[in-house]
Amino acid sequence: MNFTPGRHITLGGVPEGMTALVLKQMMAEAPNGLLFVGADDGRLARLADALAYFAPEVEIVNFPAWDCLPYDRVSPQASTVAEQLTLLTQLLDG
Repeated sequence: MNFTPGRHITLGGVPEGMTALVLKQMMAEAPNGLLFVGADDGRLARLADALAYFAPEVEIVNFPAWDCLPYDRVSPQASTVAEQLTLLTQLLDG
């Protein structure tokens, strides 16, 4: 794979067990890092474990999901919002 700066790539249909290996290859060719959006927290946790094994040098940050449903009368927990804001600030600061 050859990456061009500013170009977005959407990759789908990768078997779940191969995702970590594909991401490792993509990260080797993407100097600015990658954004991976997982289907759910369980799959994301398994992927993080696999990446820690295959690519221990890679820093993995997790953007926590909302802990409430859209249009719900309950607001998200303050700790969830704080984690999200902390990660967004870190991404902006580089």
